[in-house]
Amino acid sequence: MTGIHRFLAAATCLVPCFVFGQVAPVPAACAGFAGAWSGKWSQGYYGTQWIHVTEVTENCVATVGYSASEAPRKSTVAVPVDAGALSFICNRGTGGTCRFELKGEELWTTYSDPTGFVNSGVFRKTH
Repeated sequence: MTGIHRFLAAATCLVPCFVFGQVAPVPAACAGFAGAWSGKWSQGYYGTQWIHVTEVTENCVATVGYSASEAPRKSTVAVPVDAGALSFICNRGTGGTCRFELKGEELWTTYSDPTGFVNSGVFRKTH
């Protein structure tokens, strides 16, 4: 087989795989995180906070932005869904970690930092 024939044979296989082929489905336990969520913390006067999950892959890795703004953040982090929750550093100043656990139509949220401060809240999907 000549070089061009190998190329055409490969192209014939690639087109159905990438254009017409089936995409692996995102597991329901992970897909439920997708969307924009807002909520308030039980302690403090932080106002409404937002988490935007703009993508969830078939491997259950979510693209996440967290902020005090309804507008999605330009900077995001890739966070694996682990045991039904997203966990990441959400306060770089204190090293604080947010954990968002999907409970039905809500995200139950906890925050903890190295000083021992803890907080909790509930976020609901907005769109």
